[in-house]
Amino acid sequence: MKKPLPAIIAFCLAIATAAYGSPRIHVEGPIYDFGSVLEGFAVTHVFTIENTGDEALEIDRVAASCGCTTTQLATDHLAPGESVELEVLVDTAGFGGRISKAIYIYCSDPDYADSSSSDRPRFTLRVTGTVIRAQPYHTSVSDMNYLFTLFVDLRDPATYEEAHLIGAVNLPLAELAESLELLPPDALIVLIDQDGVASVQTAADLDALGYGTVYYALGGMDEWTRWYGTFFLEIAADAFEMPDREGRSRLACPEENRQCADIAELRYLAYHLIDLRDPAAYDEAHLFGAVNIPHTEISNQLDDLPKDVLIIVYDQAGGQSDAVAQMMLDAGLSHARSLLGGLDEWARQFGDRFVVTDSE
Repeated sequence: MKKPLPAIIAFCLAIATAAYGSPRIHVEGPIYDFGSVLEGFAVTHVFTIENTGDEALEIDRVAASCGCTTTQLATDHLAPGESVELEVLVDTAGFGGRISKAIYIYCSDPDYADSSSSDRPRFTLRVTGTVIRAQPYHTSVSDMNYLFTLFVDLRDPATYEEAHLIGAVNLPLAELAESLELLPPDALIVLIDQDGVASVQTAADLDALGYGTVYYALGGMDEWTRWYGTFFLEIAADAFEMPDREGRSRLACPEENRQCADIAELRYLAYHLIDLRDPAAYDEAHLFGAVNIPHTEISNQLDDLPKDVLIIVYDQAGGQSDAVAQMMLDAGLSHARSLLGGLDEWARQFGDRFVVTDSE
């Protein structure tokens, strides 16, 4: 039976209304190929999400696969014709070869509507490319972020200058409250005083303020020097006296005290972070606990560097630190590493986290 023309027209109008009378998500270039990059460098890209439909597009959430993060959208409501940018960062540390990272957008587009049903589609973006394996002497900034320990020396400046752990930053107990902006609440923090007494209460106070991974060094500097002597210490001339350990046994943390760190744990956490830039650049901004030894001078100080300790060198962009790390390895410093991409890559991935500026 032949259908009447008005019915056919109505049917076509219904289809058109369903197709265009609704929100439509669109991204020009939903797949971004970054080419190739050295493992450890972050890849960033900005996708522009547009609503090409006739009704408002609601974005419920954005989810990314492992190793990929996204910034928060400026808005989750797009009127017809409006758009919003989505910045994506892929951390390539730990990957090698061809990779593909997915970003899923759950929204009100009827073709990609969020649903508890696994067979419903999601609008998908992809970042893909080839990751070239880094050298063994490289340390990525994401690994450095994981390794970071903030050694905080609570003693007065004069006592600190006499002898302190390499990389420990002096924040005297009386001034600590004014210096808390230097200490991210999620950072691993180890408090050190002379005999380990004052740091116990200070650790408890910081824990009450939301510092969930703060520890005190059991026995303080006295316990360290009693058993390790001058190892891993920066010492002023003629300032050091070896404590007597005769008849003493090493202190042990109480099992019930989760904030206690004995000297063996302290030794395990120790690393030497060296800033190879000129003093002016170092003073302007440097990583927390970094010691400044310009790359033009470090070849003359290799014999003074501690053995059997992780040494991480960095500069502004990573070029000089690679050569210095190789020089250290050739000199027998088997734990020397170069921070991949230097301070520039650190800032790209972590901003001012663990960065000390000349205003502080």
